[in-house]
Amino acid sequence: MINNKKLVIAVIGVVLCIVIVVLALVLNRKGFIPKEEKIIKKAVSVLSMERKEPHVLKKPVSKPYKVSEKPIITPRVLKGEKVRSKTKQNYYERLTNDVRNFFDYLDQRDYIKTYRLKNGTQRHFLLLLAKLSANPPVVSGETRDIYTLTHNMAHFYRVIDKKNISIVKDVLSHEREIIEPTMEMLYEWITEEIKRKNKEVKTSTGDLYEYACFFLNTMSGKAYLARRDSKTRILMIYYSLLILDKANRENLNHNGIDILPPLNMLVDDITSQMGLDYKEKYLQRLYYIKKRVVSHREKRRIKE
Repeated sequence: MINNKKLVIAVIGVVLCIVIVVLALVLNRKGFIPKEEKIIKKAVSVLSMERKEPHVLKKPVSKPYKVSEKPIITPRVLKGEKVRSKTKQNYYERLTNDVRNFFDYLDQRDYIKTYRLKNGTQRHFLLLLAKLSANPPVVSGETRDIYTLTHNMAHFYRVIDKKNISIVKDVLSHEREIIEPTMEMLYEWITEEIKRKNKEVKTSTGDLYEYACFFLNTMSGKAYLARRDSKTRILMIYYSLLILDKANRENLNHNGIDILPPLNMLVDDITSQMGLDYKEKYLQRLYYIKKRVVSHREKRRIKE
């Protein structure tokens, strides 16, 4: 009996072994159990990839800073400061380079491109300057009749037309951030070219003087300034005073305008005006002019 049980157990064991072998063969044929070759190839592939393409941590690439489109304008020398003769030429070269860069910058601006200026903004500016210089406003006797007054009121529209007025307004509006160094640069450039008698700059101290008187001493000029914002108005009066001071020193003030009353008023305006980058510079220059004028008048009074 015992032997029969052992025989049955042995038979069952053999059958189970056969079933396991058959299942293994079936599974291997269907791809459920990977062959040794596949395992070896996969291992070799992984190892080769690790050798060829080691994992390297890449440094994060930071975004580049946006470069400002605004031109860099060299700070000007204060009037009254001495400039060494050996640096005068370098100063002039920097000045003309700044002017060229500024107008090149304007040429790339979209709002300027809409005007389709044939020869660029610098040539156009010189053309307008020549037109204005050749056709000065009426300074003395503006109110003698209604025709002269209305003629003076529309002076800029008559001389350079509506399109060019629009260009000037657009520049003042779009370039507010750099308007102070730009006006300083253009003033220094024009006066320097006048001194050098550059034929391309068709104006003179006398021509500029007529416009300074127009803004400082006529109803039309003051009305024009009243329509501008306070910052633009202050800058226009400031440079008009610089021109008037220059005319005084060159004995060109044939209209006899006293510089001190508008100068004193401008000092008060600048002192109370917010948002002027060069406020201290303006005040320093105006005080310098006032001191010189007062000293000159005092000396003349003593002589008399």
